[in-house]
Amino acid sequence: MKEALAGNTQKEIKNILNRLHDFTIDAEDCIFQLQTAFIYSRSEPLSELKAKINRIKSEEITMTKQLTEIAGNNLDTQKYVAVPGHLSTMAANIEKVSELIDDKNKDRILFSDKAVNEFMFLLQRLSEIVRPVADILLARNVFLSQYVQESQAGFEKTAHEYATFHEDRLIRGQCLPIASSMYIGMLDAVKSVAWHAKEITVKLTG
Repeated sequence: MKEALAGNTQKEIKNILNRLHDFTIDAEDCIFQLQTAFIYSRSEPLSELKAKINRIKSEEITMTKQLTEIAGNNLDTQKYVAVPGHLSTMAANIEKVSELIDDKNKDRILFSDKAVNEFMFLLQRLSEIVRPVADILLARNVFLSQYVQESQAGFEKTAHEYATFHEDRLIRGQCLPIASSMYIGMLDAVKSVAWHAKEITVKLTG
């Protein structure tokens, strides 16, 4: 009887982890859609990512509850309890970027060439941070975790530098205040996505 219960528990954990893995892949796909919407000033890709974002956010409470109940006093399983919350926050910040890009496109607000290049670089780096997290959820690879943590630290530093460069452009009158507000909002959101991706790896491999 105990063996049957243990087998069912392991199967349930595996199912949840596979769902978390799929949600992380969805988050990465959403980042690619942000890139397309941003560089081509098209809002259609943003509509496509909305369903994925909503699915990630809507599952957070249920999955956290399931993991908490399954984990019990098992310290190894307890490491996963915080993961749905981190993924949900990542999704919420991707949604913030999506909304800002949508406003930018609809109002035809222009960013400087430097701002465009900077943000496209950050989105590419962000996808490279999020991608390994999906594998870490299933394998908890320490080397991948170190890569994510080091990449997030570099990402944070670069985003801070870009914010400083942007302030200089604003002072010199090279961008509009409304574009400035959008750009800073987008920087803050992608930094949050990278931070929560890193936190998942720290929880699972720390």
